[in-house]
Amino acid sequence: MTLIKKIAINSRNADTSALLSLILAALAKNDWSTNTFLTSVIGKVTEYNTSLTEAINRLKTYSQIGEKDLVRDLQIRSLFKLVEGYTHIPVAEIKEAALVVYNVLVQYGLEIQHEDNAAETAEVNSMLNDLSKPEVAAAIAKLQGVAEIVAALTAAEKDFEAIALQQAEGEGAKKDLATASKLKKAAIKEVNDNLVGYMNTMAKVQPDTFLSTAQTIAELIANNNELVKRRRTKSDEEVEAEAI
Repeated sequence: MTLIKKIAINSRNADTSALLSLILAALAKNDWSTNTFLTSVIGKVTEYNTSLTEAINRLKTYSQIGEKDLVRDLQIRSLFKLVEGYTHIPVAEIKEAALVVYNVLVQYGLEIQHEDNAAETAEVNSMLNDLSKPEVAAAIAKLQGVAEIVAALTAAEKDFEAIALQQAEGEGAKKDLATASKLKKAAIKEVNDNLVGYMNTMAKVQPDTFLSTAQTIAELIANNNELVKRRRTKSDEEVEAEAI
C-alpha cells in the first residue's frame, strides 16, 4: 500500500505554500546532504515555494490597495460633511472659521474620491497642504473634530501610498514573475513526480532512515487533500471568494 499520496492538484495557492513549508520543515529534521537526488528535489521545492510565497504576497498587495482607497475616501467624505455642517451653525465665530476651511475643500470637491488612484493621491496631498496653511489651520482649530479627521485622512493617505509603492515596485518584476497558480502547479508536480515516489520506495528499502519522515509527509498531504475534498461541496463563487 502506498504510504504517501500525491498532493491534490486543485489545492489552493496559499494552502499549497503552507503545505510545502511543512514538508520542507519535516525534511529539514534529517541530514540529507549525502543524498544527491533528495537534496536536488528539496532545492527545487524550496525555490518554487519561495517564489510562490512572493507571488501570493504580491496578490495580497493588489487587494489591499482597494481597501486602503476605501478608507481614504471615507475620511474625505467625513471631512466634507463635518465642515459643511459647521457652515450652517448660527454662531459667527464658528461659521466664519468653517467657511475658511470649506472654501479650501470646494476647490477640490468630493469628486476627487472618484479620480483614478494617482490623480486622487495628488489632489489629496494638495488639499492637505492647503489645509495646513496657518490661516486655515487656525480656523480648523476652532472646529471641534475637524483636526482629528484631517489627521486621519493624512494617515489614510500615507497608508495608501505605502501600499501603492509596494505595488509599483513589483510591476517591473511582475512581467517576469510566474503567476501564483503556475508556480503552485509546478511545485505540486515536483513533489508528486519526484518526492512522493522516492520517499515511498525508500521508506520500504531503508525504513530506519526514511520511514518516519515519510509518515510525517504522508499525514501532511492527507490533511491537505481532505481539506480540498471538503471544499468540493461549496459553490464556485464560495471557492473563488476564499481563494488567494
